[in-house]
Amino acid sequence: MNEILIQDINEQIFASPEHTVIDAEAAYDRQLRDLADTICRQASSRPIILISGPSGSGKTTTACRLEQILDAAGYESHTLSMDNYYSDGIKNKDIVDQFGNPDYESPARLDTDLLNTQLEQLARGEEVELPVFDFAAQKQLKSGKKLRRKPHELIIMEGIHALNPDVIGSAHDTAVRIYLSVRTRITKDDRKLHPSLIRFARRLIRDNRTRGRAPEESCRMLSSISRGENLYIMPYKHYADHELDTFMCYELSVYRPFILDTVRKLTEIAPADSGIPMLLEFLEQLAPSETEWIPEQSLVREFIGGSIFTD
Repeated sequence: MNEILIQDINEQIFASPEHTVIDAEAAYDRQLRDLADTICRQASSRPIILISGPSGSGKTTTACRLEQILDAAGYESHTLSMDNYYSDGIKNKDIVDQFGNPDYESPARLDTDLLNTQLEQLARGEEVELPVFDFAAQKQLKSGKKLRRKPHELIIMEGIHALNPDVIGSAHDTAVRIYLSVRTRITKDDRKLHPSLIRFARRLIRDNRTRGRAPEESCRMLSSISRGENLYIMPYKHYADHELDTFMCYELSVYRPFILDTVRKLTEIAPADSGIPMLLEFLEQLAPSETEWIPEQSLVREFIGGSIFTD
């Protein structure tokens, strides 16, 4: 686990917000290019790439950026989202958490038969018709989009259950397996901000911006999401061939103007052990930063908006 002092972040922001962004983005790009180099060398035997990570880890942007790099290297890639392989909602009505609420994190909600079959077909170079999931209607539909993997092409599958062998099936043993998360703690004196709270800050902005979810609802979902991570994601991270840290040293400074007042209000309703009071403490001590220097392909854009991949 990496650590960075809040004082060092502030000094970088005050000195040059532009160069702070450039340096952070360049460091993440180097991680992706090193990973792409390994994938290219294994492409003939491992044409499937699995990307997993907890909610708010930046899976979508990472998958899309990796696709760009692989395409440029001569290995055309196709990115698929595991979200489109959910079963119809009527089949999942009995999948609930410990409070009797719908357990949206459970892998049992996935149509694993279809997922396994299509991954095997794609690995063999056979044509498949990809599904699409209508979340509003809770229905899995045929997309009309057909895909056949040609020789030297790659399939990138991203989703929270992508490292679970019970979900992925036979593809699990011959795929390149990647785990993403925030792996850096911001520190001040003996206080350390848990990486899960940085992911919460990301979701707080994205949920309100793209999903119409009020901050109070995002706060209430914290315990359910944490439970799902511990039950369904963390037990399988050891299967990863590669781990990537998606932390950007400037990101909380950028999020500060978006969520500072919101987090202040949430401290009034959040459980004491939620970590939200500590998130507020760190946000208040961070220097704010503008968004103008953040490139449109940045992982941070997945959450604040302006991404070429998700907006």
